[in-house]
Amino acid sequence: MKKKIFGVALVMVMSLSLVGCKSSDYKKAVELEEQGDYSGALELFNGIPDYKDSSDHITYCTDMDNAVTAYDDAKTQLETLNADLQTKIDAATTLTSSGTPLDETLITTLETKVSEAKAAKVEVPEMPETAEDINKAADTMNAADYTSVISSLDSAYSDLDTSIKQYALVDNPTEAFVIERLGNVEDIVDISAVTEDNDPNGHLGRAGGYTAQIYFSSANINQSSVYGSTLIDKGTDAGGSIEVYSTVEDATTRETYLAAFDGGIFASGSHKVVGTCLVRTSDKLTASQQQEFEAAIIEALTALE
Repeated sequence: MKKKIFGVALVMVMSLSLVGCKSSDYKKAVELEEQGDYSGALELFNGIPDYKDSSDHITYCTDMDNAVTAYDDAKTQLETLNADLQTKIDAATTLTSSGTPLDETLITTLETKVSEAKAAKVEVPEMPETAEDINKAADTMNAADYTSVISSLDSAYSDLDTSIKQYALVDNPTEAFVIERLGNVEDIVDISAVTEDNDPNGHLGRAGGYTAQIYFSSANINQSSVYGSTLIDKGTDAGGSIEVYSTVEDATTRETYLAAFDGGIFASGSHKVVGTCLVRTSDKLTASQQQEFEAAIIEALTALE
């Protein structure tokens, strides 16, 4: 009889002990759940699936744990994308003020692309409270795609970078550089640079004057019809010339002076400032020939090799 009573008592003690363990695990699991440690809570709840409302907690913690994992993965991915995009934005912003481009409109174009990139940037949202909303936030982050924005930004960056490098080529270039580049223009036959002794204008090396003056003849002009015995005597009429100045202001002043004669009997052909150079073509060429010749010369002067 005593053995039977002892056995019952032992079972009761073990039951109470087991209940006590479940109660302790349940309490700890609830604490972990409230702290947002859904994975830790699940481990405990899964050990007591039949205790109280553990099954409800298991469902809730599973949903939340999956949602938080999805959110964290999406957040990491978006932060990487944003960091890459910001690097592009910073580089582009720096380039807009790093030098003078041949085409100044490219600065505005790149600035616009920078603004568009900033506007397209998706910020990491605060984590919502429900699994459903957390998953929606993860989906929004996963949907971030800067492919088109970066492509557009890269293109504008490349255009401006190229233009800045091109301008550097025609920023008071040396006489030797100009002669070398003119040698690449198909229709140019002869090339001759002036010296202080034979400069017909007397502007070489003077304040506000050119630092170099190079004349060239065109295959499209009958040289026997041009007055003068040498290329320098014939001047721009033989084909054209490049006047190199130390500043854009000096080149522009000269170009403005020439423009005053356009359309008159003293017109001297086309003229365009490129960097600090004044590119001129002969009035003996037709209007279309002048345009084509001028474009070919500018292309030769600004070609990146």
